[in-house]
Amino acid sequence: MKRIVVFGSITYDRTLHLPRLPHAGQGVMATAVTHSVGGKGANVSVAAARAGAHVELVSAVGGDGDRALKELADAGVHIHRVARKPEMSTAEVVIHLATDQSEFGITVPGADRHVSLHAFDAAIEQCRGGHIGYLDGMVNDGAHVIRAMARRGAPLVVNPSPVHPDVAEWPMQQATIIMLNQGEARTLTDQEDEHAQIDALHARYPGPGIVLTLGSRGAWWSSRGNRSHIPTVQVSAIDSTAAGDTFAGYFLAGLADGQHPHEALQQAARAAALCVTRHGSLHSIPTRLEVLQAG
Repeated sequence: MKRIVVFGSITYDRTLHLPRLPHAGQGVMATAVTHSVGGKGANVSVAAARAGAHVELVSAVGGDGDRALKELADAGVHIHRVARKPEMSTAEVVIHLATDQSEFGITVPGADRHVSLHAFDAAIEQCRGGHIGYLDGMVNDGAHVIRAMARRGAPLVVNPSPVHPDVAEWPMQQATIIMLNQGEARTLTDQEDEHAQIDALHARYPGPGIVLTLGSRGAWWSSRGNRSHIPTVQVSAIDSTAAGDTFAGYFLAGLADGQHPHEALQQAARAAALCVTRHGSLHSIPTRLEVLQAG
């Protein structure tokens, strides 16, 4: 199995459990508050590690990062490329989660937005034929990572989330695969229909394969004129916080194991379905054995 190098965020997540999401000017009393380690980079890394892959995370934590580093290491993620920034705080996300599973999150950037170019280049230097890279939208200098990975000829999956002005200008046509959800695709393409979104993404970023996730309706894989749908597994969902990242991590692990993208996406869909039946971020991500046992 190839190694996976994740360029991504590490956060502390605070989830407010609400009876409903408030409208503007309204107040809602939370029924519970939970705290966990999260961030797209952390979640994807743990998911890929639990799927059986060798994963190295390139990121940064603040002076308060001991808990995050311990949980990542305990989950099997290699953290020797995670920098400590004692003068900063680890990034934080406040998640508002309603009983109907609607949610929104507010991110407070932290140390993870201050990874040095030297740290990126040191990791990229090791990325040859035996590595697969993953990049999320919280990474500073993401354009540099994309170009450097392309020069090295190493495959790179880019998840432009969250989409912000810098991300919109990334040279994603140099990536191997672009993975995003419909909201992110809508922001980049100004299209509502999923097929129109995929067509517009191919036109804007010729070359990469496209994974468009649809939540409870599964996902699309599109490459070189071929398009296939991956259905989701129907479950009783209680928390979708880390579902997309679990999907991405298991997809990466499948690619690292030599699977065709469609096959890897089927495995990812099964893992994400298990994830949404549990609360939390890292703790909700299933192991490979659990995914296999669930069928």
